[in-house]
Amino acid sequence: MTINGATLTYYVSGNGPVCLAHPGGPGFGGAYLKMPEVEKEFTMVYLDPVGTGKSERLKNLADYNFSRYVDDMEKLRQYLQLDKFYLLGHSHGGMVAQLYAIQYSAHLNGLILYGTTPTTDDAYKRDVSANLFWFIDRPWFWQALMGFRESTLATTDEQAASAFQKCVGFYFADYDNHKGEIDPVLKQIHFSLGPNKGFYQNMGVFDTRDRLSLIGVPTLILTGVKDFVCPVKYAEEMQQRIPGSKLVLFQNSGHMPHFEEPRNFAKAIGEFLSDKSNHRIK
Repeated sequence: MTINGATLTYYVSGNGPVCLAHPGGPGFGGAYLKMPEVEKEFTMVYLDPVGTGKSERLKNLADYNFSRYVDDMEKLRQYLQLDKFYLLGHSHGGMVAQLYAIQYSAHLNGLILYGTTPTTDDAYKRDVSANLFWFIDRPWFWQALMGFRESTLATTDEQAASAFQKCVGFYFADYDNHKGEIDPVLKQIHFSLGPNKGFYQNMGVFDTRDRLSLIGVPTLILTGVKDFVCPVKYAEEMQQRIPGSKLVLFQNSGHMPHFEEPRNFAKAIGEFLSDKSNHRIK
């Protein structure tokens, strides 16, 4: 489809009510969010946001911003002719989802905020830096730290992807015991440097905390206990600020419970959907 002058790609799989999934990064396409267990409950629509995956790249890095991503999501809803839908946003995609829900609650049956945060202020950044040392006893720790440094120096998609592969262990509670399952999937994932640079050059501090009370739809918040980059305390704050929201913690997961605890992850979503069965898309 062509939205806002750029060709975007999305993938559809599953059964049940429609749920649009917005990936994180910024810079990742929707491939890593593939959730076979969740597809038993939802018709999942995985989006490659502009600049990622098989979607078109933008020439001007300043055009990668939250306003663009939120508007692209709304245009996708219109393109798919959905009056209402469920929205799942992971990590940075969860920030996009928060902003969409604040602006377009009327078009949502429900919201799933997955491994995300309502702020990127200085306190948040200090928390993330401190959390890295949860993993200091892992054999890959120092190489992974170097991967983060290399990511800030990357000038090509290939360099950025290589840097991410080095620090991937941080994103899982128990990467070492799941390496054989995780690595083949992650090696197929392409990272796009443009959106990442565009957002972080222009984003400033992200903060929705004073607006989360405006989200007037059923909301499920999902977080891994060992999520270093979107810690539990921020999930708890979202739960406190979004009226009627529900928080589910995954005790054996990091930033990606859909990899580490796929059945528990799908169970939490299934229970959320069952509780809101009157919101199903006909």
